[in-house]
Amino acid sequence: HIWSTGQDAVAVIKSELQLLLPSIQVFLDVDDLEDIGALESYIGRSQVILFFLSGGYFRSKNCLREVRAALSQGKPIILVQEADENKGGGTLEELRAECPEDLQPAIFDADWPLVVWMRIEDFQRVSLKMIAEALLLQTPVYATEKALPLTVPGEVQGQNLGFAKPILLWASLANPGAKELAGELAAAFIGLYTVSTTDAPERATHMLLYLTRDTWSDERLAEHARPMGGR
Repeated sequence: HIWSTGQDAVAVIKSELQLLLPSIQVFLDVDDLEDIGALESYIGRSQVILFFLSGGYFRSKNCLREVRAALSQGKPIILVQEADENKGGGTLEELRAECPEDLQPAIFDADWPLVVWMRIEDFQRVSLKMIAEALLLQTPVYATEKALPLTVPGEVQGQNLGFAKPILLWASLANPGAKELAGELAAAFIGLYTVSTTDAPERATHMLLYLTRDTWSDERLAEHARPMGGR
């Protein structure tokens, strides 16, 4: 990470991972670095390397030393992307543009696990779970697994969510895939009901617009969406 934009986030990541995975050892330079000249040695003693990508990361000489060392030593990598623009967040395209061209394929085209770092608490738990899973999948115990059914205490997925007032969600039959998605939502949320018809029912409170390459293949959908936008 680069200190100017990523220091607070990686401190949270370290402390939370130590709570979620009590046996884990996490090296963080602000806590554990004793010799800046030994960065490559620290990389060599690490099992997995996490790169926290925020504005300026690839302009840092020492960050690039760590990147090159991790790649040359064949270390598994986890990419964590800052989402908050006020904290140095940027798109992958912007981050890639900052990265030296010779490193771009090895970082951005190698299918490393990518986690978007969210700062809203409920979403942050999901980010932490994804990081924990990516870490565990690099250990000998779970190396043969493709995914792990992890649960983080307090995460939204573990709660029974619902609406205070009944919601009738309309899925137009002119919108391919909308009916199926509406059914999944109704099964997951208390107080959500669905109706799938060709024409909008007057009692519908919301319309589901499912966006895919085929969304506008039926001209009727645009006509359906216009009046719902004014409700």
